Amino acid sequence: MAIAKPSWLSVVGYCAIATLGCESQTQPDVDNSKASVQIIYQNEPLANVLIVLKTSKAGAPLTRSISDRSGRASFQSLPSPEPEQYAVFMESNSDGGWILDSRIMPKFCDSLRLKPFSQVPNQIIELPKRAVQSLSLSH
Repeated sequence: MAIAKPSWLSVVGYCAIATLGCESQTQPDVDNSKASVQIIYQNEPLANVLIVLKTSKAGAPLTRSISDRSGRASFQSLPSPEPEQYAVFMESNSDGGWILDSRIMPKFCDSLRLKPFSQVPNQIIELPKRAVQSLSLSH
C-alpha cells in the first residue's frame, strides 16, 4: 500500500494559511506616533489640558498627555491590547488665566468615552459651554 507524502509546496501552503488565519484574529497594532486627541473649546483648540486615559472611571491611569497649542495631545505609550473604550479624566495644567470648571468637568468626563486608537487614531473632544472658567477679575 502506497502512502502519499505531502509535497514541499503543500506544506508551505498549509503554513501560509495557518499564519494568515492567526493574524486575522489578532488586534491591530497601534501606531503611537499617530494616536492623539484634540481638545476644542468654543471652536478653538485649547492648550495645556492634561488628559488621562483609563479603562474605567475608577481605574488606574493607562497613559497621559498634555495638549499643545493646536489642542492636540499625543499618546506615546498605549496598552496592547487596547481596551474596548477609554474613560477620560481632564484637568487644566497651566496658570494661563483659566481653569477647567470643577462643577462641569466631572459630569462631562463621566459620560465621555474614546474608541481604541487602533480604530480611530485621531479623536476630538469638544468641551461643553462654560467648561473653562476665567481666573481674571471682571470689572
